[in-house]
Amino acid sequence: MSIEPKLLEIRKIARERGKYVMGKLFDDYLTGYFDKIRIPSCSFCGAEENLTKEHIIPKWVFESNPKTSFKSDVNQLDQSYIKATIPLCGKCNSELFNAIEREVQKIISEVDLKKRYYSPEEWLIIIRWLEIIDFKFQVWDLRTDFKRHKKAEFIPFLSIFSIAFMRDGSVRTVTTKARMARKRIATKDKTKNISSLIVGTTKNKSFNYFHTSNEFIFLEIPLHNKCFFYFYHREFKSDTQAKRAAMKIIKSAFSDDKSENPTT
Repeated sequence: MSIEPKLLEIRKIARERGKYVMGKLFDDYLTGYFDKIRIPSCSFCGAEENLTKEHIIPKWVFESNPKTSFKSDVNQLDQSYIKATIPLCGKCNSELFNAIEREVQKIISEVDLKKRYYSPEEWLIIIRWLEIIDFKFQVWDLRTDFKRHKKAEFIPFLSIFSIAFMRDGSVRTVTTKARMARKRIATKDKTKNISSLIVGTTKNKSFNYFHTSNEFIFLEIPLHNKCFFYFYHREFKSDTQAKRAAMKIIKSAFSDDKSENPTT
């Protein structure tokens, strides 16, 4: 069965429900009264019934390891991937987002880069998946309250702000980035983004990830010996130019790490 009908429905929901859903998220966690009563709803379509927990990074990517965590760039606190979730209704979770994730998992597991490369269709599905992850992370940043590091000075009133606001310090910046992330999901034509995805192989045995909202994402998946780097809005004239820019960021991120740099 083709995954295209699912992608079409995701784009349709992103367009038609975007203004309402993003407006509610901003009012609940950014611009509204901090003591207001928040009505739980789906972070993608806005439905208030049959809510489930959607993992930002699929569990198969980090092999469902509860000890695997990422460090917040705002307060330097560790957050386990398995607890990093956002609310989605059953339909958006199981029928739409999970369908994309299953398709990506199938593509990644079946393609042997020594024998063949990804098809244009597979390439675009991976791009859309990585764009959905950015959107989910931005929603999580909006919904997550700022917590101080145990070694930092405690300033009580800061705890009412979200991670997203504490990172950017600007309501306009936070809302603009989140809207752009959703707009990317709603966009059909990805022609300009083809060179923004770089894929390669890795010998590392542990899962690695780093991400800057609205800028780029890196995922290293040892389960399938593959890695992916994607620029969310930068466009490149050639694959070589994109690879050079990605490797510069990767080498910087791994400079203080003993892990081996992936091969792209």
